[in-house]
Amino acid sequence: MEYAYEFAFENGRKETFALSISDTTLLLAPLPVDSDEEWMQLTFHQCSVCTLSSSEHTHCPVAKNLSYLLSRFKNNFSHETVTARVTTKDRITEKTGSLETCASSIIGLIMATSGCPVLDILRPMAYTHLPFANEDETIFRAVSTYLTAQAIKESQGLKPDWEIKNVADIYSGITRLNANFTERLRGLRGKDANINAIISLDLFAQLGTFTLPTEWMEQVKGFFASYLKDG
Repeated sequence: MEYAYEFAFENGRKETFALSISDTTLLLAPLPVDSDEEWMQLTFHQCSVCTLSSSEHTHCPVAKNLSYLLSRFKNNFSHETVTARVTTKDRITEKTGSLETCASSIIGLIMATSGCPVLDILRPMAYTHLPFANEDETIFRAVSTYLTAQAIKESQGLKPDWEIKNVADIYSGITRLNANFTERLRGLRGKDANINAIISLDLFAQLGTFTLPTEWMEQVKGFFASYLKDG
């Protein structure tokens, strides 16, 4: 799975990033690392929910993969306007908006596919990655992914969570991770585009925590009228 993200700034500057994700594991092929900076080390503001050991991992896998992208945006403000284009073998998706909004799409994809044990729960969503997804689209994909996981668990003899009771706990952990990760990014210094892009992602995590399952399911219930008929 290949994704080419291109960011075109109003002054003519362009930044391009190529992501290659395994078809079988949905793990991201390691991205180039320009330099070994302190903020990338595992123990630098290590997330409170992180389960990795510094004796086995010298660097945060997410920070290491993000460094290539974030180093290019660290001197930009989040409100700067860009046109972002994502090219895959099947389609081209384009969006004009703030750098914060557009960059959060590729940042989210990198974070979910870098092998972080906390964010691994989101890795299956990379299979149907939707660049620049809005809140409703993100929740729909998250719930669909979660329920697919329950069907697979049941097929393997494990206990499924059909009542979606554990979603709040999952997204609560992700919210804590995102908050900790913004502290790590302060070590990158520069301006605010990178940090605000992470904060944008955290809004989606908080949305999942506070609206699932009852409010959101009530909102979309009408879509599934054909499934609610007896027989």
